[in-house]
Amino acid sequence: MTFIDPNSLPMIGLGRRLNLTGDLSKRAFEGEDMALYDLFIHHLRTGRSMIDGITFTGCRIEGPAIMLVLPGTTFDSTNFGESKGDIGNLVLRPLRSMAIGTIPVMNCAFVGCEFHALGFTGSEAIIDQILAIRSA
Repeated sequence: MTFIDPNSLPMIGLGRRLNLTGDLSKRAFEGEDMALYDLFIHHLRTGRSMIDGITFTGCRIEGPAIMLVLPGTTFDSTNFGESKGDIGNLVLRPLRSMAIGTIPVMNCAFVGCEFHALGFTGSEAIIDQILAIRSA
């Protein structure tokens, strides 16, 4: 195993060095970075079937993963990630009534966060809201 000093890593889009969280059980994260899958697995192992009721402020959430955006989840001043100029590249629309294999996120707030290598899905209303975002 090789140790990599996080201070030697390049700056991320949030204008700061990588800051991996050490505690996935928290109800609020600030300025911390994590893989969405790791957070989800932590929740599964503690008997919870979804990521629910967590506030993320200034965090970087990484994939690869597909986030199933459920009711009560909000995004404020959030960078959804590289879309190659079309936010539609980040959205997946389920063909039927379920989205098997996605990571369900409910009642969470993302404030000033950045997503990397994530796709998004949800109800038609959620998909329409994401598609209404204009790429910079």
